[in-house]
Amino acid sequence: MFNRNKKLDKADLDELREKAKLIKQHIAIAQALDMQKNTWLVSLFSKYGLDGNKEWSFDLKTGEITEVNQKKGGEK
Repeated sequence: MFNRNKKLDKADLDELREKAKLIKQHIAIAQALDMQKNTWLVSLFSKYGLDGNKEWSFDLKTGEITEVNQKKGGEK
């Protein structure tokens, strides 16, 4: 048994590479924006009296801030 190989022509390969490059750029932008959002939220902790050692959930609809309770070992 042998594998049949085909190759993209140069134009299609260039377009595929360009699309992959754009995707990587958009991922990097999204990660940077998420980091900015998280940094900004942490800066608000003192304003709202939140403990930075705990995990918090922010409801985007109502603005409600809720402490996330971590479940311990065998709890469900």
